[in-house]
Amino acid sequence: MYEKIKPSYGCQIRVNRGLYSHHGIYVDDEHVIHFASLVPGHETDPDTAEVVVTDLKTFLKDGELEVRTYTDEEKDKLRSPQEIVNYAYANLGRKGYNIITNNCEHFSNECAFGEAVSQQVNNVMDVLSKIFSR
Repeated sequence: MYEKIKPSYGCQIRVNRGLYSHHGIYVDDEHVIHFASLVPGHETDPDTAEVVVTDLKTFLKDGELEVRTYTDEEKDKLRSPQEIVNYAYANLGRKGYNIITNNCEHFSNECAFGEAVSQQVNNVMDVLSKIFSR
């Protein structure tokens, strides 16, 4: 679950971009680590996307910030804020973006939990499986 609250060090954050939400790791207002292309209009281009650090304003692109809140079960698996940030920084420059198997949400969850999953992708796959199982 995500809420419109002030982020803290090591938080998972996101911004709605219309058809999808863009995810990242908050360090401070000058440092957000996320998996994206910095080429305007090509944020999900696998040829230019990589793990980058930008300021919060660049990450948001005039969108509204949302901060992830965790269930008790998620809290049990959650890394410490320092571990999350260290992992994110250690992956700067990483390439291999794939909208289905290795996107910004996968990266954010990998930093936070050590597991690369994307609920956005899972939701789309669930819908598709229902459509094609008829």
